[in-house]
Amino acid sequence: MKRYTLYLGLNDKDTKTQKIDTVEAYKICENMCADFFGGATIFSAKGIYKHDDNTIVIENTLRIEILEFDTSIYERVRDFVGTLKSVFNQESVAVQIEQVNSELW
Repeated sequence: MKRYTLYLGLNDKDTKTQKIDTVEAYKICENMCADFFGGATIFSAKGIYKHDDNTIVIENTLRIEILEFDTSIYERVRDFVGTLKSVFNQESVAVQIEQVNSELW
């Protein structure tokens, strides 16, 4: 089984500021995760990075974890990331894919 972990920064790519409130962004992601995958786990996080001009940015971030319960999920994750990028006006969304041992008991 694979776990897909997505890191969605909430700063707008053009203005470099957060345009969608964190709580509203969380609600949007909840609905999108339910529609695309039937569920996911969402965490609130803080991202930190340095721009090309050496400005340090601390950004509200949503960490979204999706467990693979069928083998066709890769394409859905890719489509989901494209939708997230569009909805939240992002240049990119970091995606981490890990092989995990997980069961529903």
